[in-house]
Amino acid sequence: MASLRTWFKATQPRSFVASLVGVALGTAIAWDHRRTFDLAGLVLAAIGVVCLHAGTNMSNDSIDFQRGVDDLPPHLVSPFTGGARVLPDAAVSLEAHRRVWIGFFAVAAVIGLVLAVTRPNGWILLVLGAVGGGIGVFYTLPPLALQYHGVGEIAVAIIFGPIVVLGSYAVQTGTLGWEPLLASIPLGLLVAAFLLVNEMPEHETDPRGGKRTIPARIGLEKSARLYEILVGSALVFLAALSILQIVPWIAVLGLVAVLPLRRAIAILRLHYREYPAHIPANAATIQAVLLLGVAMTAAYLVAAQAGL
Repeated sequence: MASLRTWFKATQPRSFVASLVGVALGTAIAWDHRRTFDLAGLVLAAIGVVCLHAGTNMSNDSIDFQRGVDDLPPHLVSPFTGGARVLPDAAVSLEAHRRVWIGFFAVAAVIGLVLAVTRPNGWILLVLGAVGGGIGVFYTLPPLALQYHGVGEIAVAIIFGPIVVLGSYAVQTGTLGWEPLLASIPLGLLVAAFLLVNEMPEHETDPRGGKRTIPARIGLEKSARLYEILVGSALVFLAALSILQIVPWIAVLGLVAVLPLRRAIAILRLHYREYPAHIPANAATIQAVLLLGVAMTAAYLVAAQAGL
């Protein structure tokens, strides 16, 4: 029987940064707007989003394994590529793995229903949950298999940007708003960039299993340029929101993400064809997601305290 440590590894917990910073940001915006804070709602939202994320990661690994996508040469295997490796390494059985990721999706659905029933205007959470859940379930699973058809970046940008941030905001306030929607876009763009840079090393191996990601479709050089466009757009959009006072001006703190992103861009320009030489670019991108999300969350908390 597999250990808890093995199952924890199977969920790819490193990626949960993308989920949790979105929950924190939506909650902070709600506090700034309404001075309301529901701890139980925050905890349930965080658990639900992480369960959806874990189910998506594991179902992706399951399909990739069955299609032979994760049958990679050793130099391509890293913490950012080839999935959690628990299936290729025979650490767990395929059937047990399938039961666990179905369980994660079920827990996420139950939590979503509980929040919808217990919060004002619960229909908002039902709609957001249905969209986010649908994207998560069909991220790799047929008949949509979104990542297999080259729209994985769009899917994750929507989930980890608007869906998570708006959903967390709605849990606290029972409403939607333009500000949390717009504030979520830089975060969603950075998460999309993280997926893109993770897909690049597998641009030749993915198509063998029918997985036509963006790097597989456009090649590494254009993917590196697209990466720069995504991260640049995220930073410019955040700066514009702050200058136009759509978000508190102090939200420019989120531009601290430029520090790891500059390093990532420099690495990709030199090593976009070389792996594992470009691993630091993967690491720098998830660091940027964390920095931007934490900085924007802190900015909203400061704005609420100072009345900005």
